[in-house]
Amino acid sequence: MKLALIFLNGYYDLRYPEFYKAEIEWGLNHQYPLICADGGIRLFHELNQSLGGRYSPNVLIGDLDSCASFAERFSGATMEVVREWVGKTDKDYTDGQLAATHAVNKCGVNGIIIYGGLPRPDSYETDHFLGNLKLMRFGRRVKRECKGVDGEREILWKAEMRDVFQTIHFVVSELNLPRRNDGLQRVSLLSEHANVFVENSENLRWSLAGLHVDPDLGNSLRNEFLPSAESATVRLAPNSDPVYVIHNWQVT
Repeated sequence: MKLALIFLNGYYDLRYPEFYKAEIEWGLNHQYPLICADGGIRLFHELNQSLGGRYSPNVLIGDLDSCASFAERFSGATMEVVREWVGKTDKDYTDGQLAATHAVNKCGVNGIIIYGGLPRPDSYETDHFLGNLKLMRFGRRVKRECKGVDGEREILWKAEMRDVFQTIHFVVSELNLPRRNDGLQRVSLLSEHANVFVENSENLRWSLAGLHVDPDLGNSLRNEFLPSAESATVRLAPNSDPVYVIHNWQVT
């Protein structure tokens, strides 16, 4: 499955630069396109400064209103700057939507991994986070339109929002979660649709078998791995709508 790594103009926990370095190198090793949505390029600058690297994205896209000075520092790198979007969207699309659309339509990916999606701890950016969360389902919509797939047929699609101690998954069928450390592994499910049903689960403290993940209720939050489990699985019922699965692990 070909993926794209999308770096948003959001929060990066730079106390842990090695996490982002490892993610970028993982993407490079798999030849996945690295796409910066406007100010997301700041992460590459910070990593180059702190780790002495020469990391550069493949694509910089957006209205470039918050990264012009940073973009100039990558002038010698092999980086495509997508300027044809500028002035043509009239803010109909966010920079993140432009990045997701480019990933699907121009790079031909079957999924996106998003970074920098969480709100900054010292700012009121809940709106940005909720919009970033929807990028995972937005990308699937773009892929369906690109393939000409109607609402009755499924497509191959994977989407995640990764951070140092948390990953949010957009699950369309089944998800296996590996244990990340020896600490508590929390698993929460959130739905935006009425038709979300879990067929079964494995290695969770509270079984999700047969659960209706009601979008108006919070009864599927803060589940946990069994203490001895090295992984956990959530499997949706046939014809279920997608669900967000949040995997959070405590620092040991």
